[in-house]
Amino acid sequence: MIDVATTSPELLTVRDLRKAFGAVVATNGVHIGVRTGEIHALIGPNGAGKSTLIAQICGEQRPDSGQILLDGRDVTHTPAFARARLGLGRSFQITELFAEYTAADNVLLSLLLKTGRAFEAWGNPRSDARLVEQAMARLTQVGMAERANVRVGDLAHGEKRQLELAVALAREPRLLLLDEPMAGMGPEESARMTDQLMAIKGQYGMLLVEHDMDAVFTLADRITVLVYGKTIFTGTPGQVREHPEVRAAYLGDGAC
Repeated sequence: MIDVATTSPELLTVRDLRKAFGAVVATNGVHIGVRTGEIHALIGPNGAGKSTLIAQICGEQRPDSGQILLDGRDVTHTPAFARARLGLGRSFQITELFAEYTAADNVLLSLLLKTGRAFEAWGNPRSDARLVEQAMARLTQVGMAERANVRVGDLAHGEKRQLELAVALAREPRLLLLDEPMAGMGPEESARMTDQLMAIKGQYGMLLVEHDMDAVFTLADRITVLVYGKTIFTGTPGQVREHPEVRAAYLGDGAC
């Protein structure tokens, strides 16, 4: 078996990233990398700095110091929209969809934004057969084709998370930042999302922030543990399970 964690080029490189809000240090010299085709999970207790780190990688917040490289290009001070154009896609802790529109319409809007045709978004994108075909392909990819014409407001929570993944994939990212995709899900929904992510594994580099440890240990090639804004360990799932500092700080003696 080929180990993507050691043989693939690095899509994302974060070096010594620091961010403070007054006396509160949210990220304190964070180092992390994501390689092509790899799922790299980021775990840690609440308040560890995970959301602040993701916001800096996306360009929503500027670090005080450190460096962010996207496919070898320094994007530390590049705006968020420009990072998206360079192949950075994201899903959010809280779904950000248009509730009054159908699942297909949400994916169509993402496709329009990708092609620079956002001015057409409030017209009738369904008249473009090529775009509709592309939207259906993305919905099929995440198991939502049969729900294409359902209004988002009428979808179940887990279905909205699947749709959000389709919306992100419509932008054809090279790197996906997945911010707690299982948040608010029950066991069956979490298992379904895990299956969906496993199905696209290897096609994208993914940085997965998640509290569902079953999903993390099923999906991840490598795991980085963040505690009090610092990366305390990076390793394979097996190494993380056995690391004494990780168990003491986060997993607990009876974990996994």
